[in-house]
Amino acid sequence: MGRVDEPIMLGCLSCRNRLVRSATHSFLGTPEGRMSEADFAMYETLAENGIGLIISGHCCVSPRGRANEEQLNVFDDRAVGDIARAVKLVHEAGSRLIFQLSHAGPRAIGVEDLADVTARPLKKGKKARELRGEEIGAIREEFIAAARRVKRAGADGVQLHAAHSYLLSRFLDPTFNQRTDAYGGDAANRFRLVGEIVAGIKAACGADFPVLLKINSDTKGDDAAYESDLIYMLREARRLGAELVELSGVDFLSEPRTATLYYLPRAKRLRRAVEEPLSLVGGVRSLADMEEVIASGLDMVSLSRPLICEPDLLPRLRAGQERSNCLGCNRCFVIARLHPGLRCVRQRQLTKKA
Repeated sequence: MGRVDEPIMLGCLSCRNRLVRSATHSFLGTPEGRMSEADFAMYETLAENGIGLIISGHCCVSPRGRANEEQLNVFDDRAVGDIARAVKLVHEAGSRLIFQLSHAGPRAIGVEDLADVTARPLKKGKKARELRGEEIGAIREEFIAAARRVKRAGADGVQLHAAHSYLLSRFLDPTFNQRTDAYGGDAANRFRLVGEIVAGIKAACGADFPVLLKINSDTKGDDAAYESDLIYMLREARRLGAELVELSGVDFLSEPRTATLYYLPRAKRLRRAVEEPLSLVGGVRSLADMEEVIASGLDMVSLSRPLICEPDLLPRLRAGQERSNCLGCNRCFVIARLHPGLRCVRQRQLTKKA
């Protein structure tokens, strides 16, 4: 597979290749916030099929920050045993496993008193108030405490979910962040909370414990200004010791099914401006796509939906399959609700044929 197959070091973490399973909510967890047997099997299958670095689905750091009831509750010590078991399976198959930490903010379920970076109206007639300063500090400590649990379980690191309109991304994006205190305004202030969490995890877990970030590479607001701000944020991430920043975007669900590498043009410009190790997720469908990302100077390349459709995609591509069979239909976000245990319409089609 060329350069994609080359090993890479992320700080002190060695990966056998440059392929990342981007964080993907599996819908397989239990209503009690634990991992299921199907979750363990999923991670083991991904590792056995050659992924170098696997990032878990988003795990909630706070009872007030749950986006889905099936999320792993990393605010609970009971998660440590689940994480340890998953890590053992993945390590035995030669891969690395990072756990993604997230807070849903105003998208949280089961919360009446919803809070956002800035007060705003929400869907279905709901409203969110502005987070108070002491609440921001408490959220920071929840991320750090969750990282301690992940480290205690033997995982290879954590990724902070600062994309896709979850709470940390709303601090970074001026479309959502109109605060007038130390956490709002210019890029330095908007990045402050993420930076404090990175620094806090490094202090609590050790400088050699990997901390990755997932960040939107664009915004629905002033996109040109946001690109300039990203340069500052990526440089600050490097200064604080973040091992890798994964670039995603705000509109991947609306991209045409045939589109590929949606965010690569911006990623190339950011690569020229910063030294922070980078990966790209969004529209990666073939070996050629993967190689194009790496040839552009990025350090790793990430896939999500194609690996829901085909967890064994890499062996298939190596054997001559031209591209992923993923339809880009985004039904993977709803089919699990309609048909528990299924994660892809292609899987259901095959089940019907059988």
